[in-house]
Amino acid sequence: MERYDSEFHSGFTRWIEQRTAPEDRDDSIEVFGVLARAYGLTADVADVVAAMTGTTVGEVVAAYKADNTEWARTQAVFDRPDLVALEAHLGTIARRH
Repeated sequence: MERYDSEFHSGFTRWIEQRTAPEDRDDSIEVFGVLARAYGLTADVADVVAAMTGTTVGEVVAAYKADNTEWARTQAVFDRPDLVALEAHLGTIARRH
């Protein structure tokens, strides 16, 4: 399967990929990462991911929580008022060119 880069490729998605055989990888890996980030990790999804990756549900939950912790740290940096203003300024410059 051809791999494409998306804007959303979480650490949890990469964790799933690293534990899935290349021939078993498909778009569902990305879907599970998106769903987990947007709606939380449900028990059903954790079960499926554990089966896909040959891991335990506990390992899946730990990977999910670690990724969310890292994401929250990153978001906190980007939410700083000075960076928000800088991003807006750079966006204005980009639209002019």
